[in-house]
Amino acid sequence: MRAALATRIRRFRSADDGIAAVELALVLPVLLTLLLGGIQVVAYVNAVRKVELVVRSISQMISQAVPPSNGSTTSGLVAKGDLHFSYDAALVLFPYLMSEGKRQNKEWWEVITINYASIRFKPNTATCPDLSDQSACYSAEVVWTSSGTTQPTSGDLYRRCGAELTPVENTAAPSPTTLPRSLYGPATMVVIDVVFTFTPTFGARYLPSLPIARSAYVQPRHVPLIDYDLTGNDGIATKCS
Repeated sequence: MRAALATRIRRFRSADDGIAAVELALVLPVLLTLLLGGIQVVAYVNAVRKVELVVRSISQMISQAVPPSNGSTTSGLVAKGDLHFSYDAALVLFPYLMSEGKRQNKEWWEVITINYASIRFKPNTATCPDLSDQSACYSAEVVWTSSGTTQPTSGDLYRRCGAELTPVENTAAPSPTTLPRSLYGPATMVVIDVVFTFTPTFGARYLPSLPIARSAYVQPRHVPLIDYDLTGNDGIATKCS
């Protein structure tokens, strides 16, 4: 009896059938985690690049506005059609919005926020002693602003009329209530703010969503100021008093 039991134990210890299966069971979760994690990292990096592409492209579209052909104003004019066209261009530049909207059971324009604003700087003093930093000598005012594209007008993602815009360091994160201090001076700016929240495809229950916020600050190309034409306005933008 004991001899037979000892023989069976020796056979069990020397048997290697199923070792590969055990090793696979131990290693496979780690490999899958690395694989899926790598896919998510690549998707996030691609989303960052696409958001940057969207903000650069839209800012270039708006900044190239020209005065009307009848010479009624020297300011470049954009209208509702220009804002809608540039906004819709985001889908061409960032096709991932379509699948992301479908995954969240939303329209594509509901998963990204794109806001516009025209900023004018007004001098506070006759002369500015520090030409390297003129943020103390100028104040920024919003000339016109989008009324919020995917959030209500009470949201915190767009630059409101009458809002006080505070100068901050150039390396500070984008904010609708601040501007980089290097922008302040005798000029005007077109500001485009884009916010997209990246939600992991795998492990969304355990991994946090990551907001991607980018802003572009571009001077008008052909005119001293980009203004908004209220003709036929459908509420996509508001002209400040």
